[in-house]
Amino acid sequence: MESTVRLSQLMSMTVGERPGTRAQETMLTVLAIVSALVLSAVWGLAAGSSSPELALADAYKVPMVILLSAVTALPAGLVALRLTSAKLGGAELASAFASSIFGGTLVLATLAPLVAIYYHTSAKAGVPLAMGSVFVALATASMLFARAVARRMDGLQGRGGSRVAVFVLVVIFLAALLQFVALASPIIGVHGTALENGIDGAFWR
Repeated sequence: MESTVRLSQLMSMTVGERPGTRAQETMLTVLAIVSALVLSAVWGLAAGSSSPELALADAYKVPMVILLSAVTALPAGLVALRLTSAKLGGAELASAFASSIFGGTLVLATLAPLVAIYYHTSAKAGVPLAMGSVFVALATASMLFARAVARRMDGLQGRGGSRVAVFVLVVIFLAALLQFVALASPIIGVHGTALENGIDGAFWR
């Protein structure tokens, strides 16, 4: 029963509602990070289901890539927040960021069965579908992040600074994600993708 309540509170925070107390927000932030790692591992199993070895490797490589990318990006967002004199607190930015990552990985886990099915039934659609699920998850997470920050800034001054921090954090996260994917490759199937070569593969082929 308590776990159901926690999940409900986490979902509410993910769609932009603020927890009642700072302690609740901290607890839900930690829960969001842990849940995101578990959900991303589910997608990793599906993305690597072309072979048992790759599936097991992806179960830890995908969460590791997401966690390292977030850890790389968060300091830049906090610095941008301070340099722009935004009224949003650093803990609130981190909380919104964690909940948005949870939302993005929830999309990945939801699409994981479809990714696995196509890997085993279609020679051409498996990899594009896996890539598409990643882009959908990233777009969802970015939207949730921007909305969560906007709701936290409702009625406060200095919205421009918070927008700059959101932009910086998202850009650094994506840049780090691209390179960590390259370091951890192969992840998406045995065929490989352009993104698995990092920024060189994505823009200079």
